[in-house]
Amino acid sequence: MMSAAPEEQTKGWGRRLLESVEMQTGPRRVLAVSTLVNTAGNGLFITAGALYFTRVAGLSAVEVGAGLTIAGFVALTAGIPVGRMADRWGPRRLWAWFLVVEALAMAAFLLVDSLPLFVLVACVSQFAAAASQTARMPVFRRIGGAGATRLRAVLRSLVNIGSSVGALAAGVVITVDTQAAYTVLILANAATFAVNVLLVMMLPKLEPLRTKSAAKTGVALRDRPFLAVTVLCGVLSLQGPVLTFAIPLWIVQHTEAPRTLVAILVTINTVMVALLQLPATKGIDGVLLAGRAARVASFGLLAAFVLYGLTSGLGAVAATVILVAGTIVMTLAELRYAAAEFELSFGLAPVELQGEYSGVFGLGQGLAGAAGPYLLAVLVLGVGVPGWIALGALMVAAGLLLPPAVAWAERTRTHEPEAGQEVTT
Repeated sequence: MMSAAPEEQTKGWGRRLLESVEMQTGPRRVLAVSTLVNTAGNGLFITAGALYFTRVAGLSAVEVGAGLTIAGFVALTAGIPVGRMADRWGPRRLWAWFLVVEALAMAAFLLVDSLPLFVLVACVSQFAAAASQTARMPVFRRIGGAGATRLRAVLRSLVNIGSSVGALAAGVVITVDTQAAYTVLILANAATFAVNVLLVMMLPKLEPLRTKSAAKTGVALRDRPFLAVTVLCGVLSLQGPVLTFAIPLWIVQHTEAPRTLVAILVTINTVMVALLQLPATKGIDGVLLAGRAARVASFGLLAAFVLYGLTSGLGAVAATVILVAGTIVMTLAELRYAAAEFELSFGLAPVELQGEYSGVFGLGQGLAGAAGPYLLAVLVLGVGVPGWIALGALMVAAGLLLPPAVAWAERTRTHEPEAGQEVTT
């Protein structure tokens, strides 16, 4: 029997992902390309941006950290008002406008030569990034229709692919280590935002579903069950900075494992998310099942954090093996929680108020991203093994409370949230 053609045997999993049912329609393919372009630029900037500010702009590491922290908290103010604007004016157009702002702000970083100017540009950049994130959520839901959760899972897989490509390109810039190279990096990231404006404008025009005569603003903020779900999801989102912030410092300060293991662990996480995020959505059909999936994920996070804590005081080989095992367990839990979070952010929001609800829901993730590093520094790096256990217990507590909170939210919906009509042209 003849074997399959070589090109079929070697067909990349990334291509198969794009050819999956989630990407068959034109608008979904546009979203896929947009995601790859955007995250490649983000990978460039996240990997080498700090070096540009310290080596070219002349800022200290402390100044860069302080400026980005201030900008992160400023960005938290974007979600709710931008979400309301997306519902009233149409999300696609608003998303495109904030991408323009992101492009201009990124290019403006080339003018930074002082701390005040850096803080100003960083605040504009971070605010626009948060606004773009909020505005595109209704786009995902409208284009994804009943399959919006699976669409977001596919796009999250592509996020990891794009980020990896950007990080590799940034590695070249770091190796060259010249002002010209860092300047090209900043301009390249600005260009990705400009390209994304064109891609977003290729999407179908999405008329606003909420009219001026609709219910008063602030519906999501008065939705107490939804706020409870938002807070609990925010607590579970504290796992986000663990691998990028806590683990590198933990390895250096508390274990005998080689420092190079940091890159290996990040690679394991990235590859697993790219390959497994879509399968991780299996069985999460509805918000009640999403709440239960998040509960299971919380126990996985506890197990991973206990494994991380056990590495303190061990030899290099044993610590390395356990750190790898802990990262695999944590990533599996992260995958399941992310899939549950997708379903909750869509399933509990009325389709005509998706922007407003996404803005409120994003506050939980934003606060976790802003406060997470400090909490991890105090609880894990400061306390040690008991801190890891306490962090895991916090995850489980949030996971146990989430299903009843979701059930409460489901019972109190004034009308059944609709999936939205799938857009295919």
